[in-house]
Amino acid sequence: MQLPMSGLFTAANMLSIARMVIAPWMFVLISSGDQKEMVYTIALLAYISDLLDGYLARARNEVTEWGKVLDPLADKIFIASVCLGMIWSGQLSIWYIAIVLVRDILIIIAGLFFANKSDYVLPSTYVGKATVLTIILVLVCAFAGIDGLYLQIAYVVSALMIVYSLIHYSKRMFITMKVS
Repeated sequence: MQLPMSGLFTAANMLSIARMVIAPWMFVLISSGDQKEMVYTIALLAYISDLLDGYLARARNEVTEWGKVLDPLADKIFIASVCLGMIWSGQLSIWYIAIVLVRDILIIIAGLFFANKSDYVLPSTYVGKATVLTIILVLVCAFAGIDGLYLQIAYVVSALMIVYSLIHYSKRMFITMKVS
């Protein structure tokens, strides 16, 4: 699938690219462990930019194939950086990060395969967004030092959502491939 350069330079896509650019700094800040306020601020800005990029794309009639690729890719890169920083600093369970990263890698590989076969990029769904929200909940709980039962419940709910989102994504991909 060829993505036209004309759809790359939109305000919404620039927000997605900005999330990718700040991701390495999140890793550094989290793994150093001494700038929690800065981590919270950057995470909040990243979340707002994630909400804003979709809104801008729709409001300005600038929904592009680039945006359908960049937005979820930016989310995955940002979350992976946060997760790796939290593993590095001992704040998060390795089994949980493994399933988050495996999910994201599988979705990227399947999305690339699907796009090459169909010349179409599957857009995100509310299931995917809800899953990311549960992942963020786990990350915030662990980063804030909330442990015990609350963190365990967040882990379980998020792990279940991760599995469900993979099933949902696979089903959508196969149904769409069958129709096209």
